[in-house]
This record gives sequence, structure tokens and C-alpha cells, in this order.
Amino acid sequence: MTDFLTTNNLAHTATTDYGSVMRKKVDLVCSCAASISIREFGGLYLVHGKYLLEPALALGAKFASMIDVTPVPQFWSKVEELRRTLPNIDVEFLNADFRNPSVYNVLNPVDTSLLFEVVLHQQNYVSVLEGVCRTTRRYVCIAQPCLKEEKFSLPNSASLLQFWPEDLKDEFRQNSFCPKEPRTDRFDTRYWMWGHTTSHLISVMGGLGWGCDYGEIVADVCGPNWDYSLLRFRPRDAL
Repeated sequence: MTDFLTTNNLAHTATTDYGSVMRKKVDLVCSCAASISIREFGGLYLVHGKYLLEPALALGAKFASMIDVTPVPQFWSKVEELRRTLPNIDVEFLNADFRNPSVYNVLNPVDTSLLFEVVLHQQNYVSVLEGVCRTTRRYVCIAQPCLKEEKFSLPNSASLLQFWPEDLKDEFRQNSFCPKEPRTDRFDTRYWMWGHTTSHLISVMGGLGWGCDYGEIVADVCGPNWDYSLLRFRPRDAL
């Protein structure tokens, strides 16, 4: 039985260079050994599928799937570049909202699934994670800013920051990735909804039967109130 990790024994590093964090995100997926099929949920914004397609090349994948509601032509340009080296790779794009539970009923399982900076936008993120786990065989990778553990008196905590007072939100936006957004009194998944702690994400995945077998917490890149967490999960009964 694998001895899975907690926040007590994750690697801790620090950088102010987001470019190095982007490299770590690619490397996180590349570390998913024997993955010949990969799926990313919501990976087109700004990076146009970088975290799906670069690891697909490195791993020699046979299948790569992107689920997003904002198709961009740059994704297909990157796919054509990939096919120069992997001419037989099957690339799928599903223009679908993965917040809809019915989406997971039609997905073929893959070896590895990626959730990069999207869980914090989900109204019902446990439901999304459950669907992802149900359609993944080997690895789930999560990467995103997380509130520092010391901001809470209790472990495994999270906060619905979408409705925080504006002055508090401004304080926590300092040097972070959280942009100034319009006020709303209703759930709006276009905006940053949740401040999860790393321990919260590990606990939720544990409740779904998955344990963290690799993790790194990067300080400084998101400002004084946030860590950037890179987490790789495997089924708890994995050998």
C-alpha cells in the first residue's frame, strides 16, 4: 500500500518567477509514468493547451483530450505542431461545461487528468472532482493558488471568498493572481470563488479515495497570503 503524503511532508520551495511555476506544472504531468492518455479540464485560457500537449509529447501519449467552453484557434496550431512528432496521436476537443455532472457519463476513462487553476472557480467543486476521479485510472494532477494554512485556526479549511467584504478581498489580492472583479451577490463561476488550503484539497481527494503521492508548495509567487500548490494524486489502493 502506498504511503500517501500530507501537508507535513510536501516539498516546500519559493520563487517570484511564475515562468518557473509553469515549468513545474508541465513537469508534474510528465511525472505521471505510463500515461498514454491525458485529459485536461479547462486548459485553454491564455496557455492554449500547453499543459496537455507538452506532456503528451514527452510521454508519447496516444490520446489527448481537452474539455473547455472557450475554443481558441491557437490550440489546433499547437496540435499540428505535436502531430509532426506524434503523427498518430488522437486529439479530442469537447466544447462542454465540465460542471455538468452528465458530462462524465460520456467520457472514456484516461490515465491522467489535469485540473490547473480551475477548481477554485467551481460552485460545486467536490462534484467536479468526483466526476474527474471516476473517469481517471492512474493520476489526477491539481495545481492552483491555495490560502496559506496559517490563515485558519482549523485544518482542512476553505473559504468562499467571492462574497468577502471588498476591503478584505483587496488585502488578499496583493501580488496574487486574483484580479479585481465586479461585485456579485450570486454565485458566478467566471470569477474566483474559493480560497482552498492545500490540506483541504488533499482531504477532499482523500474522501474520494485518492491520496497525494507527490506535492510541492511554492511560496512567494502569489503574494504574502497564498501558496502555489502542485499536487499529484493516485487511487488509495494503488500499489
